[in-house]
Amino acid sequence: MKTFRPSHQNEFSLYSFTGTTEESGKSMETQVYGGGGGGGTYQGTGGTAPVSISSRTIVHDQLFLVSLEGKERAFQLQDFNLAARKGNRLSVFWGIPSGKDTGHYIAVKNHSTDQVFYHDKEVSKLFLKSWLQGILLAAGVVLLLSGVLGGAGLIYTALGGGALFFAWKRWDTAKKEIANFKAEISSFSGE
Repeated sequence: MKTFRPSHQNEFSLYSFTGTTEESGKSMETQVYGGGGGGGTYQGTGGTAPVSISSRTIVHDQLFLVSLEGKERAFQLQDFNLAARKGNRLSVFWGIPSGKDTGHYIAVKNHSTDQVFYHDKEVSKLFLKSWLQGILLAAGVVLLLSGVLGGAGLIYTALGGGALFFAWKRWDTAKKEIANFKAEISSFSGE
């Protein structure tokens, strides 16, 4: 276990399990979403709403790993799309935020092929609060536009610019911390 302390998020503990793949499986699930349609007519005229359909494919990987000590663990992973076969040596990583009992799988390193697979959405959540980032961006844009276009003055323009700069700085810092984190995962030997 190792503890990470991101600049703009709560600390989290990184856990890992390394073992040889005894068995692996893959399945895919497609979720389809749709909406719209319908409409009406009145005295020979009318209209219909357009229909929109979208889909999302989720890849499910199942792994059975056995450590050097003989301990076996099963992992069910989503959205990694791993390339692993029987006999490959893998390390599975998960992060648990401070104060919580559970976390999410965030990376898998295949030591045999020297490939690393990340769940980028879950990694990002550990380094930056996206809801706060959204509020900062929205507030910055509103204040900046009020100052520049709305005639609210220099104070609103400065506050908007400051909020946007702060949001960019938070994002840039998180981006660098994520790159360092990924470099550490990539260099993990699993021994």
